[in-house]
Amino acid sequence: MYYTLTNSQIAFVLEGSEQILALRAKVRVEKQDITTMKWHETFSEWSNLMIRMPGSYLPNWIMAGSYWTDDGWEFVFAKKPRGLIQPVLSSVLVIETRKQRYSRLTIETTKQNAKEIIAWWKDK
Repeated sequence: MYYTLTNSQIAFVLEGSEQILALRAKVRVEKQDITTMKWHETFSEWSNLMIRMPGSYLPNWIMAGSYWTDDGWEFVFAKKPRGLIQPVLSSVLVIETRKQRYSRLTIETTKQNAKEIIAWWKDK
């Protein structure tokens, strides 16, 4: 996966098998729709109700795709998730939006990439 930034939008582009596992090729978010962004070394703050629709979850391998939760639609892409019920992810950027689909994106990335994306968002 890689990301592209324009003045008004960020796009996360999935490649090859990532597209098959997430059942998506690209996820875009308008800068104006983003409410918060935060990078987490470890992340496990999930809604009580979370249904994979569609996507893949294979513990210790991948968590990718769309999830319907009691808080709205989420998109997740992370490798090596730990746990079954409340997965623990490492090195993820969490983006919260005003949109119904996706109200939250949880994307695995490096801390340096997260800093670049957060700086882009704060530059309004």
